[in-house]
Amino acid sequence: MPIDEANKLAAPNEILMRQVHPNMMQEGRLWSGAFTPTEADKGLLSADRDSVITPKDAYERYLQAKKLTQAGGTWGVSVGEFKSIGLLCYADELTENKAHALVDYAARGAEKRKGLGKLAYAKATARGRLYP
Repeated sequence: MPIDEANKLAAPNEILMRQVHPNMMQEGRLWSGAFTPTEADKGLLSADRDSVITPKDAYERYLQAKKLTQAGGTWGVSVGEFKSIGLLCYADELTENKAHALVDYAARGAEKRKGLGKLAYAKATARGRLYP
């Protein structure tokens, strides 16, 4: 696991992008669950780093990987915004995704994930959809 000091992301303005499945949209609006890790995620929210991949390229890669023709779009929260709500971010480069990163909700405890997800969601919606 890359959750260690050596992999911590420090650039506060770097945007961590989430690709949103169509099921995470409600009446054309983003659902707050898009920024809340599930039990299967073990408290680690996956994202893509905008310093490594563009919102457009990340979106298109997601469509191809999920075999979708459209999705809810690319949404993002900066490393600094995550830090402001007590969440640290880490680079997690994968063979198939050099831009992969993780946001560590696990360190804050399972009981706080939903509330933190809503705070991250608010920051993402304030920024607006990054693509398309």
